[in-house]
Amino acid sequence: MQSNIDVEEEFELLESILGDSWDEMDIRIYQILRDRGRMTDTELAEELGTSITTARRRRTKLQEKGHLLVIALLVLQEADLVYTDVLIKISPQGSLKELNDLIEEAIEDIRIYEVTQYVDKKAVLLRFFEQDMQDINKHIHKFLLARDIVEDYEILPAAKTPKAWNRVLSDDEHI
Repeated sequence: MQSNIDVEEEFELLESILGDSWDEMDIRIYQILRDRGRMTDTELAEELGTSITTARRRRTKLQEKGHLLVIALLVLQEADLVYTDVLIKISPQGSLKELNDLIEEAIEDIRIYEVTQYVDKKAVLLRFFEQDMQDINKHIHKFLLARDIVEDYEILPAAKTPKAWNRVLSDDEHI
């Protein structure tokens, strides 16, 4: 289901934020690919009203710079999976190596779909998913309990994601 976000209003906001490094076509490429996922360069060119060569060159440039990544996402809510945020308070006595090891291991863990390190290095957010709450809790505790760098953590189970990746998700309630 598509969201009711005003595309032009969003475009103006993105232009004000990205205007120094992205032009109108870059923003439109992002919006098109975000809304419709993977598509051929021919389809992209048609949407942009430009040549296939131009569409391909511009998309490739954004990807090569690392500004745009075209990927597939597992929409956890729609797949009836449980997911939770875990906010980790980092111990002041912890070393940078311990923090980097925690982050690297989190990146490698297939049950963790997002890792956010904060600027002050006092907290890390991990987002876990699993089939049920019992399994997710078991995995979270196993991942975190043996780490001296973890001073404390809070598990925040998600009940619903009304908006994700510019899409309004279904209204089904999961208990």
